[in-house]
Amino acid sequence: MFDQKIAPYGTDEPEKLMEKFYNAGNEMLLTLRNYITNPDDRKKPRTWGSIEAALMVGVSNPTFRKLLEVHPNVPGVVIEANEGNRRIKKFTLEAINVLRGHANTRYSRPVGSNPLIIAISNLKGGVGKTQTAVDLGKKIAITGLSALLLDFDGQGTATLLSSGLIPDLELRYEDTITNTLVSNPEKIKDIILKTHFDGFDIIPANLAIQDCDLLLPNGNENNEHILGSPFIRLTKSLNYIKDYYDVILIDCGPNLGILTLNAIIACNGMIIPIPPSMGDYSSFIMYTATLRNLFRELKDKKLEYLRILISKHTGNNEAMQMENVMREQFGRYILSNHMCDTIEVSKAANEIGTIYDVSKPRGSREAYRRAIQHLDDVNMEIINHFKEIWDRQAQKATMDMITMKGAANG
Repeated sequence: MFDQKIAPYGTDEPEKLMEKFYNAGNEMLLTLRNYITNPDDRKKPRTWGSIEAALMVGVSNPTFRKLLEVHPNVPGVVIEANEGNRRIKKFTLEAINVLRGHANTRYSRPVGSNPLIIAISNLKGGVGKTQTAVDLGKKIAITGLSALLLDFDGQGTATLLSSGLIPDLELRYEDTITNTLVSNPEKIKDIILKTHFDGFDIIPANLAIQDCDLLLPNGNENNEHILGSPFIRLTKSLNYIKDYYDVILIDCGPNLGILTLNAIIACNGMIIPIPPSMGDYSSFIMYTATLRNLFRELKDKKLEYLRILISKHTGNNEAMQMENVMREQFGRYILSNHMCDTIEVSKAANEIGTIYDVSKPRGSREAYRRAIQHLDDVNMEIINHFKEIWDRQAQKATMDMITMKGAANG
């Protein structure tokens, strides 16, 4: 595709060369995606066998079989051929959630609790923000809760890994959050995309969201006279949809631009991924100073949830030493479990997904099992924290209601 002749070290036409790189790269992404999803052009829902499905529904195998007998037309049940070419019944997450409903085992966020809006943020790139956001969103859906992921990074990696859509080929400007934040907060209802994971939706991103950095600070373009401060646009937009979800995750870009500021102002919780290395630790310390100054301006800001996630842990001595330093410094604000740096994550990403998309290992079964276990340990720790927060909120709402009734009767 490119001139293979001996060439100078650089180029006299950098614009044309970058255009070639851009077109060739997108074409290759499309080719890879279509190969992976063949014969369809979209990712299909992953499936679970009956034993796994019964565990997820929360019933015994005999009870699971009885559920299927009583409810024979459950949507999302598919027939697949196994390695011996025998046709067996498999279950998508949609089917599992329907069966949870029939068995009355699906967790519901308690009445009186509020959706959690979690910004996943760090000033440094390459620390695992996107992987954390996408995997946590999928695990939330797997447990039967509902999650929305906002991709606030113009690279669109979270969009690609969540949906399989090629951001700059298959998404229009209007599909991103740009017009919503600049012109009409209510438009957020129109840009939500369903993914192949039941209960996991996304608001996608591509290069178009870079316009937010240009338009929102511009008094002539940002409609401030109608919509108010450009820093609270996301807060206003989420008011239209937040009650439809249990958790809203925001994958912030590696910066403190106006999109990230909108995310931090709108959120009621933060997860900060940090690899256990001196460079990443040092960068985080600088970030805390920036956040301190920001929160100083947000007088009434409270965070229902704040945790540091040790990410991309290699398991070597240097990483473990740095982990010990971080735990000594930040104590309970560091999640007990850490996210491992494993080849299984890279394998899943090469198939335009995450480990939660993989129903069987591509290599070592033991390596796959360990990777899933580490991922589940981290995400279930977070989800269990969320459930504790919701329980406290519901209890407070009940007590407030009792107090109000008492005052009215008194």
